[in-house]
Amino acid sequence: MHAQMKNSNTNGKTIGMVKFGGGDLRSGLKRRAWLKLTAGASAAMLTGSWCEAWEQAPQGSHAMFRNPLFAGDYADPTILRAGDDFYMTHTSYSYAPGLVVWHSRDLVNWTPISRALNETHGEIWAPELIEHGGRYHIYFPMDGALYVVHAEHPRGPWSAPIDLRIGGIDPGHVVGPDGKRYLYSAGGKVVELSADGLSTVGQPKKVYDGWAFPQEWKTEGFWLESPKLTKRGEYYYLICAEGGTSGPPTSHMAVVARSQSPLGPWENSPHNPLIHTYSADEDWWSVGHGTLVSTPDDRWYFVYHGYRKGFQTLGRHTLMEPVEWTSDGWLRAPLGARRAEPMPAPMGIAQRPMIKLSDDFKAPPLKATWGAWKEPDMSRYQVGDGALTVRAKGATYAESSPLTIRARDESYELQIVAKIAGESGAALGLEYNPEVAVYVELKKGQLNINGPAEKLATRAWAAETAWFKLINRRNRVEILVSEDGQKWQSLLADFDASGFNQNDQHGGFQAARPALAAYGRGSARFTDFRYDRL
Repeated sequence: MHAQMKNSNTNGKTIGMVKFGGGDLRSGLKRRAWLKLTAGASAAMLTGSWCEAWEQAPQGSHAMFRNPLFAGDYADPTILRAGDDFYMTHTSYSYAPGLVVWHSRDLVNWTPISRALNETHGEIWAPELIEHGGRYHIYFPMDGALYVVHAEHPRGPWSAPIDLRIGGIDPGHVVGPDGKRYLYSAGGKVVELSADGLSTVGQPKKVYDGWAFPQEWKTEGFWLESPKLTKRGEYYYLICAEGGTSGPPTSHMAVVARSQSPLGPWENSPHNPLIHTYSADEDWWSVGHGTLVSTPDDRWYFVYHGYRKGFQTLGRHTLMEPVEWTSDGWLRAPLGARRAEPMPAPMGIAQRPMIKLSDDFKAPPLKATWGAWKEPDMSRYQVGDGALTVRAKGATYAESSPLTIRARDESYELQIVAKIAGESGAALGLEYNPEVAVYVELKKGQLNINGPAEKLATRAWAAETAWFKLINRRNRVEILVSEDGQKWQSLLADFDASGFNQNDQHGGFQAARPALAAYGRGSARFTDFRYDRL
C-alpha cells in the first residue's frame, strides 16, 4: 500500500551487456525496449503442445498452471514455505474474518485452513507471514500501527493481536547472523524485535532509499513499500515495491537490492526492476509487491499481485512466475510480459479450479470466500440447513456490514433467493464499499433498485420472498427479479460499474464485490447462492 513519501525519480539509464533467455541485451538497448520485443513471443519454448490445454493437463512433467494463482482481489500476497508445505495470506482490508491463511503442497492449488482474525479491528493491509523457532507469526498494519499474531501452527488457533507500538505499513521480517530479529516497514525503515518477536527494541531507523527508476516512466509516484527479505548464500536480498499500486497501468514494480548484513548498506540490482508492466498492452497491469519462495529442490518463484488488463474493478489478483539467479548472484524474471501464458506447474501437479464461490449453506462455518465489511460480530451470520440467516443491522444498506465475495471474472451472473422477516430489508448488490453500491432490495411491500446516489427503480411486491439475479457483463450491470425463479423481469437494464475501482474512488483500494445485506429490524434468510462465469 502507500506510505506518504517524496518522489525521487532520476533520469533513465541503459543496461550493459546482459544475457536474457538466450538473447543478448546489448549496451544501449533499454530493458523496457527489450521486454517489448519479447512481449509477443510464443510460450512454446516453455509449454510445448500444452499451451492451449493447461486446464486439462494431467499430473506429471507436463502439468501446467496459468495466472492468476488467486483470481479476485487477493492483494499483497505473503508466502512461506515450511518443509514441503506452503502457506499464504493477503490483505484483508476492513473485511472479517481477516487474514485467511491458505495451504498448498504444490504451489498452484490452495485450500483455506484458518482465519487469524475472527472479527475486524480496522483496515489491514500487506501482512507478513513467517516462521521462526518453530512458531508462526503474522505481522500486519492496522489503521497505521503495526501488530502481530502468533500460533504454533498455521492452522491456528491464532493469538489476539499484539500492538507493537510503532507506526508504519508493509512489514517484512528478517533474522540476522547473530539471531537478532528485525522488522522492516515501508519507506526503507527497520526496527529491532525482541527475541520472541512480540515487541520492539528501540525506534525504527531508515536504512534504504530504494531504486531510482527512470523519470520518464509513468507511475503514481515513488512509494517505497513492501520490503520482503530473503537470505541466500552470503547475501540478504531485499525486494521492495515502487511506483504506486494504482494510477496508470505502468505504475507498479518490484526492485531488488542485496547486502551482507540485514541492516545494509544495500546495493541495488543492475537488472532492476525485477517485474514491471511496461505497456498498457500487456495482460497484467501494475504488477508488483511480492515475496520470493523456493521449492524443496531449490527452484525459485516470485508471488505478487496485479490488475487484469482493463478490469481494475476486479482488484489485484495474486500471480506467480519463475525467477532465476545469475552467476553473480542477482535475480531476474525471464518471462517478462509473457506472464499471462501457461507455464509448467512447479511441482508437476496441474492447476485445478479455485474453491467455488457458489454456496448452498448446508453446514457451518461460513466459507472462507465470504468477508463482512467492518463487522465486529460475526455471530450475525448463521449458516446451516441450506440457508444463511443474517440478523439485521442498521437502518440502511450502507449501515448493514454487507457480506461480500471476491468476484473473479470479467463477466458473471449471480443468483439468490431472499426472504425477509419482521421489518427487515434484504439485498443483493455490487459494491466498491457500502457507500458506493448498486443493489436490489426486498422490503415489506416493495422492491427497490438503488444506486450510489439515488433510487433507480421500484415496484410493489406482496410476497416476503424474492429471487434476485445480478448480471455483470464487463462492468455493465443488469438486475432482474422473479417470483418463482423461472420467469424473470429486468428492473435495471444497464448500470455502468466501471468506476467501482481505486482510481475513480480514491480511497480504500477495494474492488467491486458482490454482496448480501440485511438491515432494519428482524432478519433475512438467503438460500441457493450461485456464482457463474459468463
